[in-house]
Amino acid sequence: MPKELDYYALYLRKYLTDTGDMRKDDEGFISSRADLAAQEFEDMRRDGASVAVAQESAMAVLMNGL
Repeated sequence: MPKELDYYALYLRKYLTDTGDMRKDDEGFISSRADLAAQEFEDMRRDGASVAVAQESAMAVLMNGL
């Protein structure tokens, strides 16, 4: 069974690689940030936010402090 693609993890890994951040290979960091972003998206949608607003909020969580 193919592994599921994780948009947030892929986005963050590319960003870290492109900016030369040493955490680009830190799977724990990337995974935890991606999980937080996905949870934010789900929570926002459950609370009635539009897809665009939920995505914007999730990306803010993903990129916080970077």
